Order: sequence, then structure tokens, then C-alpha cells
Amino acid sequence: MSRLNLIFLITFVGLLIWVTLFNPRAVSTIQRGAQVAMRPFMKASNGIDTAVAGLGGEPLSPAQLREQLSLAEQERDLLKLEVIQLDEILEENNQLRQALLYREKSPLSLVAARVISRKPAQCYNTLVIDKGSAEGLAVDSPVIIPLGEEAGLVGKVSEVLGPHSAVVLLLTDEMFQVSAKLENSQEQGILSGQRGATRTMPNLRLRYLSKEADAKPGTKVYSSGTGELFPAGLVLGEVVSLTIGVIDAEVVLKPAVNFDDLVDLFVILPTQAPETEATIPDAAAIPAKPVSAQ
Repeated sequence: MSRLNLIFLITFVGLLIWVTLFNPRAVSTIQRGAQVAMRPFMKASNGIDTAVAGLGGEPLSPAQLREQLSLAEQERDLLKLEVIQLDEILEENNQLRQALLYREKSPLSLVAARVISRKPAQCYNTLVIDKGSAEGLAVDSPVIIPLGEEAGLVGKVSEVLGPHSAVVLLLTDEMFQVSAKLENSQEQGILSGQRGATRTMPNLRLRYLSKEADAKPGTKVYSSGTGELFPAGLVLGEVVSLTIGVIDAEVVLKPAVNFDDLVDLFVILPTQAPETEATIPDAAAIPAKPVSAQ
């Protein structure tokens, strides 16, 4: 051993003796550092021991493995169902919050209603709601649904069945008609539904536009307010295609409302007729006031 190595060895041993005998705090620090450095290796060693111990246990039979797999699949399906239910509740809460905000801001007189039934053979033509004459509904009362800051036209009341039920004729029915106009345009026409031949959503048709109508795909169509039955500004749909005929043009629309998901609606109550002014009695019919004696 060289003299230099011997000096280093003696110095190291002396330092170690000094740390051990005269500096307990340094010893504790060194021990903690060693434990931290060795912790990953100890954890890995414990994992290996556990795995080795498991190998020595009794192996599961195929039937037991299938049973455990079935239980795991059931737990997975239950978790999926809970997630779906939570999503539905969240969506319903968002829709109700949106509806309440619209009702607070709307200048219209609205009554909330809920769909209670619909005819399977006429999925897009009529439905029954849980409001009727007791809530002030009348035939031709417009039915709407909030769509963000706007409202979409669902249809109108076609029959009041009783105090708490009424039939709604939907916008997609071929007998439904409403005056409509193109977004950012003075072009107006008559919009009507069409009975769907399949289960897919039927389109709407806007007729009697001028041949110069600027109806690009995606353009929104609103109620014009002409006729005073439906308020102006209700969303009807978006342009899908434009067909120019000999004397006019016709637009095919995609409805703005998803008629499959209708649950909560608003019915616009009819405006109250203004009270008649009190008639002024004829002057001749007013008895003369007696004159007091002077």
C-alpha cells in the first residue's frame, strides 16, 4: 500500500470514529440518508417476496377464475351505469337552469309544461303535455323550448283536453304552417312540416321565397311574427338546401329542435284582452244638483 493511500485510510477511520463518538446528530443524518437511498430496493424486495409467496399458494381453478372475471365485469357495468346516470342528471340540471334563465329574461307570459305521452305511430306530429285549461292554455297557444339565449318553436296547442292536459301539434307536422324569414334578410315565406316516411327526423320546407333569396346552407330561419299567432324571432331551423323554381324558390330546413328529446317545454299564454273603457254616462241622464237657497 502506498503512503498516500495509507494516509487517506487513517484519515477516513479517524473521521468515522469522531462522527460516531462525538457527533450523534451527524450519525442520525447519515442513517436517514441511508434509509432513503435503500428504500426503493427494500420495497422491490418486499414485492418479490410477496410474489414468491403467492406462487407457493394453491392455484385457482378455471371455474374460480371465471367467477372472479364475472364479478369484475358486473362491477364494471355498475360503474358505467352510475356514470351514465350522473351524466343524465347533470344534463337535466343544465337544461332546467337554462330554462329558468330564459323564463326570467323573457318578456312573454310562459307556463312550464312536461311531456306525458306521445303517439308511437306519429312520433313527430303530436304529443300530450300536463298543462291545460286550469293554467290558461288555449287552442293555438305556441309551444317553445329554450335554446341558449334564443327559443325554438316546438309547435302549438291543437286541443285542450282538460284542466291539466292538452295536445300539441308539432312543427314537423305537414298541417303546421308558420310565417318565416331568413336570418339577416327581409326574405319571407311560409314554413311547413312534412310527415316523415322513416324514423329519421323529417325536414321542414320554406316555400314562396323570391328567386333572388340568399339562403346558404347553415343560415338560420326565424318566425317573422306575421299573423300575430307566433312571436317573431323564434328559431325554426337551419338551411340545408335551396331549390330555385320557375317563379319562386324553396328551402329545405333542418329543425332546430330535437323532437326525440322533448321533456320540459314552455307554453306561451294568450295575451289578455284589454279592459273596455268605462262608458261615459249621458249628460241628460245625470240628475241636476239642487241649488241651495241663498
